[in-house]
Amino acid sequence: MNIRKLVLLTAAMMLLVFSSCKKETVDVTDLLTTVPSSAGGVIVFNLESMLEDAGCKIKDHSVTPSPEVLALIEKSSPQDKKGFMMLFEGNSGIEPKGAVVFYDSNRTYLTFALYDVAKFCEFVEMQDGMKFGNEEDGVKIAGNVAVKGAQAWVCLNGNKRLDSDVISSYSGLNSSQSFLVTPMGESLLVSEKDIRGWALLKTMMNEMLDRYNRNVANMAQSFLFEDAESLKFEVDFEKGKIESEAMLMNEKFKPAKYQLPAEKIDIKTLKDLGSTCDAMMAFTVTPKLIKKFDQLGNAFGGALFGDLGDMFKNIDGTVGVIASGEGVGESLQGVITTKGDVSQSLRDMISKSLAPISIEGKLLKFSKGDVKGALSVEECADLLKGSCFGIVLDASGLNSVGYAGNPAMGGYKELCFRMSPESGGLEFEFEITLQDSNENSLLRVLKTM
Repeated sequence: MNIRKLVLLTAAMMLLVFSSCKKETVDVTDLLTTVPSSAGGVIVFNLESMLEDAGCKIKDHSVTPSPEVLALIEKSSPQDKKGFMMLFEGNSGIEPKGAVVFYDSNRTYLTFALYDVAKFCEFVEMQDGMKFGNEEDGVKIAGNVAVKGAQAWVCLNGNKRLDSDVISSYSGLNSSQSFLVTPMGESLLVSEKDIRGWALLKTMMNEMLDRYNRNVANMAQSFLFEDAESLKFEVDFEKGKIESEAMLMNEKFKPAKYQLPAEKIDIKTLKDLGSTCDAMMAFTVTPKLIKKFDQLGNAFGGALFGDLGDMFKNIDGTVGVIASGEGVGESLQGVITTKGDVSQSLRDMISKSLAPISIEGKLLKFSKGDVKGALSVEECADLLKGSCFGIVLDASGLNSVGYAGNPAMGGYKELCFRMSPESGGLEFEFEITLQDSNENSLLRVLKTM
């Protein structure tokens, strides 16, 4: 079977989302029971809540799309539209409740429940004319799709075959063998986020990076975090914004200790930079942080960071900059909090590479041009409250490409990424806000694809 077609159907259910004030947690216990505890990564999708929030109606396992969703379906290609409508008319046999993606033994699987096995098999066979073979241990296989009982598995690795023995073993896992026995399995069950997941760092690096970059990533990870082994993440689609959070975890499924000093940004310092901008970046630098980097440099022979330690040693607090314009740093205003007596090398570096400087007490300021933009500096600063590093950008550039080649017609306001100290670890947060606080965020994303 053409895997793209089947994944498209599930993706439609995952993406077509309106957010409500309260999200109901879908019971995905049965699906997670068939995921082995050895899995290197697991992602849970709360399909039922997402569909209902999108205004879709679910009755007798059949999904009736909302007008907004129907309008998007009408813009899709004839081939994709047929697949969408088969799902929404309830003819695929798929139970529109929950779905799980997991990685095990070098394969990635998508699994979901079926309310009508016969309908689903007919749907699969109709896509490419591929027939399900004879059952082995109760498992029927057609290409990369397997069915046992009222559950289906799709192998998302197009070049790898399904093994009926493997599917049978997944289906027959007991509670002590399944992913539910792990602390993270319980966490994925109780979370109310639209998408929540967990993955071993080793698995992610092996899948995404070559050997050289894996070595670099492992060195950086070991320097920054103590015993980091996995990544926990969540995504939620709200009215007017998309929120995503991630945190590195240790082998006990607790936040991995962040080994560098992480002082919080002084928001008032940022608000004094100006009134509007296109972008803001801020972070904190303290003597303790510089000392850590000096120690790292000494461990590598003392030349890793050169004279940077001497250059930055008197910085003590928030470093912030706002900017606007087409070019990098066309107009900017910046500030560096110090202990006083700023090194001449730092002054020279900033004045030559960034902008003319001025000293106001313990603040080193630099300025070039007239910074203006669509974003409020005060609001940008508030977005970075509690973080030790953050970036806020005008996201209107994301409006340049429309859905299926149609104009995007605007919609995005700002993009924010921040890192915040939390429970001894470091939380990574990503947020995109829309110009209309009542608009569905993923419908907006679909329109700008």
